[in-house]
Amino acid sequence: MKTTVHSLPPSQACPFHVDAVQYLPEQPYKKGFTLVFFHAMNTHKEQFETAIGYLLQQPHRIRDVWCIENPNHGSSAVKNRALLDTPEYRDKCTLLIEGFWTSMEYSRAAHTFLTSTSHGIDFGSRNLVGLAHSAGSASLFLLQQIQPPIPFHALILMDAAILPIGTPGTRVLTRLFGTWAKTKPNTWSDRAAAHAELSKTAFRRWHPSAVDLFVKHAIGPVDERVPEGAVTLRCSTRQEVAFFLGPTADLVDTPTEIFLHLTKEDKLPIHSLRMTQGSVQIVEGGHMFPQTEPAGCARAIAQALERVWTQLQTRGVEVNSVSRL
Repeated sequence: MKTTVHSLPPSQACPFHVDAVQYLPEQPYKKGFTLVFFHAMNTHKEQFETAIGYLLQQPHRIRDVWCIENPNHGSSAVKNRALLDTPEYRDKCTLLIEGFWTSMEYSRAAHTFLTSTSHGIDFGSRNLVGLAHSAGSASLFLLQQIQPPIPFHALILMDAAILPIGTPGTRVLTRLFGTWAKTKPNTWSDRAAAHAELSKTAFRRWHPSAVDLFVKHAIGPVDERVPEGAVTLRCSTRQEVAFFLGPTADLVDTPTEIFLHLTKEDKLPIHSLRMTQGSVQIVEGGHMFPQTEPAGCARAIAQALERVWTQLQTRGVEVNSVSRL
């Protein structure tokens, strides 16, 4: 597959540089789907690259695949560092949580990219399918609130952060993620040290290429002028904590309400029997299965796309389905 990174400069619509990576199959299906991925918190736009490699090994009516990067992640964080370090984003929250970041910031960046034509792509003419993993799902849902609307034919959700509103369990879970963000290792002497430590912790179950991609893209020099020196997570710890615990956190309420509206259910559709317009698939590998089981992730996406394609053929292009992995 061919890989190209596209970039948009800051604009009135979005004050950040917006980067996206495009993956082109060896033989693109010109009338097929354009997949648009939203990555998880504290990862990077290349998060799905290993799984996409497996997906594109077989023809699946795919025209191309994109992943738009959250502006404070990966290479985008480097371009946006000056703005991200201003008081507006660094110290906007309470004294206990010195930082600011929301799901809507990612949504705004994605909407700007998808409605622009300066990169040479008219996404409005494409057969779009939105895909999101973990907290990326909140930004995909919030995207539905921004005008003009993005015409997705389907949404594929990978262990999405769809949490019951106002429950003790949800509060415990968001507090757990926020606490983990504050306490996890975030700085190493160099990339080799980072790779060695991460390979022994929660990352030990990841596919080797997924670990390599994380170390390459989610981690960068503490001082860009000393590229061989100490390295740190490119997503600011302050902003990651604020994403889960800050007073402006928008991870739960509105995204969950939008999901319930899209599925026309009055409570969370936990079981597949309640999914009248979609499907549920179980993929082994835990919450980070796009990294731990990329081949299985690719198979599940291919099956979901086949279902969407069948619906489009039988019901027309207005079909809108939600599929959860």
